[in-house]
Amino acid sequence: MKKVDLQITGTVKYNGDWKKSGDEIRKVDDEVGKMLVAAEVAKEIEPLEEDDAGGDELKELRDRAKALGVSNAGRLGEAKLKEGISEKEAEQLAELRKRAAELGIKSVDEKDAETLAAEIAAAEQK
Repeated sequence: MKKVDLQITGTVKYNGDWKKSGDEIRKVDDEVGKMLVAAEVAKEIEPLEEDDAGGDELKELRDRAKALGVSNAGRLGEAKLKEGISEKEAEQLAELRKRAAELGIKSVDEKDAETLAAEIAAAEQK
């Protein structure tokens, strides 16, 4: 039987324990999950990736995503982590380009984030 992960949005008793809004329940039978969602006391969330093969890579992705400020980085799977990291890195690059242009640094669109950061730091020290 398929299993789902849920985040509780109301108050519900599950397996003899009271769960409150914000609590997460992992590996719930799909049938039970559908009933809780239909009763509007839970919503389905992305399941945690199993940390077997590739666990170190996933941990590194999660750590990097958290450092960049990706929301829910601890719960996202590999694809969503990569997507979130890519979006945050693009935002940071855009901010660096804007700051570099304000400082009069040339060819900002052709440089990567590391180069721009170094040039910005050098220009701000002058």
